Amino acid sequence: MNEALEKAVGKRPDNEATAVLLRVEGPRGPWSAASGVADLTTGEKARHDHRFRIGGVTKTFVAAIVLGLVDDGLIDPDEPLQRHLPGLLKEPVTVRQLLDHTSGLADDSDVRYNDTPWFLRHRFDVFTPAQLIDLALREPLTFAPGTRQQITRANYVVAGMLVEQLTGRPYAQVIEERILRPLGLTRTTLPGTDPTMPTPHIRGYENEVDITEHSPTIHGAAGEMISSVPDLDRFLTALFGGELLTGESLAHMFRVPDVPYVRGGQAFCGAGLDSMVLPDGTTVWGMAGVVHGYLGGMGATRDLERRAVYMMSPRTRGDLRVPPTVQSLLTAALTPGR
Repeated sequence: MNEALEKAVGKRPDNEATAVLLRVEGPRGPWSAASGVADLTTGEKARHDHRFRIGGVTKTFVAAIVLGLVDDGLIDPDEPLQRHLPGLLKEPVTVRQLLDHTSGLADDSDVRYNDTPWFLRHRFDVFTPAQLIDLALREPLTFAPGTRQQITRANYVVAGMLVEQLTGRPYAQVIEERILRPLGLTRTTLPGTDPTMPTPHIRGYENEVDITEHSPTIHGAAGEMISSVPDLDRFLTALFGGELLTGESLAHMFRVPDVPYVRGGQAFCGAGLDSMVLPDGTTVWGMAGVVHGYLGGMGATRDLERRAVYMMSPRTRGDLRVPPTVQSLLTAALTPGR
């Protein structure tokens, strides 16, 4: 392990996080690290078999399912959603625009989801998909579809609804049938309405308050899943390696629209994958998940020569999907020379 990676992992539990898990694959082979504690009360040490809430990484699973239905001929990425979900949206939005966040649907995250007091009041409430997107649908589109990009949870809640409409089955069941079982992802679950977590797991905190248990329906298809570092690594390699999608559908995940991002700069999201350019100019692809109690994510070069999966249990939830701490982890893990 190089000094930059050791520093990035080793110092975190002392100040910003109660636990850090990291798995890296590079030219020198695999390397793993686990630092901190899984439970502040018992002092149990963090291990790689511990599960955690993956938040927005759920979107990559959902995108893979939607594109798998494209492979099945059930839908075209450029057809309007209205053909399958009539009356839901006020203006025509395509499947592709939903998956790459160029739909224009309003982002209501700061109104309630990112607001910690709101979360604590409603953490055990059960929400339907319609309730999750009600605020977004009440607002006019933020921009004309296809002209800009803005990450919005509503996009993937709607994507989950689309999967159910096309298959006639809950999207969780479709993910289990098409991804979890074939790949043997036994530590990955979609908990539905169950607020508990399967053992062993990392506990999540907010200012030392244990918020591990909460209703997964707050996140829905945009972030309800639970997984582990080894399972996410297996999923990432299977996805990039072509085990789940045809080459044509997989290419959609790496296709970033040539439009501006609403908060500045250029778009960086493909269909279910985000791109990030490292200091040496290398582009890595993956997804970050921010959920109360956990920061998790995965990233790899397109050829899988370098890849990393990580989890942090921050002491206080921030509002950045990839905060500086995580950026330093990924840069140290994925920069050539490790």
